[in-house]
Amino acid sequence: MSDHDYKPKSKVGQWFNDRLPLLTLANHLTDYPTPKNLNYWWTFGGILTFCLITQIITGLTLAMHYIAHADMAFESVEHIMRDVNYGWLIRYIHANGASMFFLAVYIHIFRSLFYGSYKSPREIIWILGIVIYLLMMAAAFMGYVLPWGQMSFWGATVITNLFSAIPLVGEGIVTWLWGGYSVDNPTLTRFFTLHYLIPFLILGLVVLHIWALHVPGNNNPVGIDIKKPSKILSHSIHTLLLKMVCIINVYDCFCIFCFLYA
Repeated sequence: MSDHDYKPKSKVGQWFNDRLPLLTLANHLTDYPTPKNLNYWWTFGGILTFCLITQIITGLTLAMHYIAHADMAFESVEHIMRDVNYGWLIRYIHANGASMFFLAVYIHIFRSLFYGSYKSPREIIWILGIVIYLLMMAAAFMGYVLPWGQMSFWGATVITNLFSAIPLVGEGIVTWLWGGYSVDNPTLTRFFTLHYLIPFLILGLVVLHIWALHVPGNNNPVGIDIKKPSKILSHSIHTLLLKMVCIINVYDCFCIFCFLYA
């Protein structure tokens, strides 16, 4: 399923595609052969992509108004909630979207385990997925610290102190994470920097994750690789648009529910 021969119609497109095959990649993403016996468990990869893009967009917006300083961080969050136009909505989407992100990723991991998608020849896909998951946990923890309330402060103190249990180097790691000998302004500054950076690392790994998927092709509920052309079904752009509409509706309902009942 990894074989994909595409040739642009125009000479300019052919010239460009021969030197940088972005047009082949775009065609491969919109017209990708997949087994026709897939079920809805396979849609959570697309849901996670939507969640990641939403988190990056809302996070960039929040970063425009946030101040990474121990004396002003909490007040800047209050400013976002009270004074910024729809700041309360953007922050709630970002916070509840993180919960939605982890819910979807746990389902995605369960599906991979249940249907054996981690087995040969898809080991690299699994390894990249686990690295993405670890980076997600790091980003979520650092984002939890940023409001700089009591829960944030003591959460940072307890979690970072866990590294002190590592023999020989544990104390040094804790001091490096804190930027001193206690959780203070340097801790907040470097946590904000890493929280800003990690989502873009995740985005790059997601591209590699999808690339690695497109080499062996999708697994399917039967667990048997399908080779014959008659047994595959192409993903059209209409299928992708229908999935995105369903994802947006579910995501909106989730955020509204969390906002009303949190």
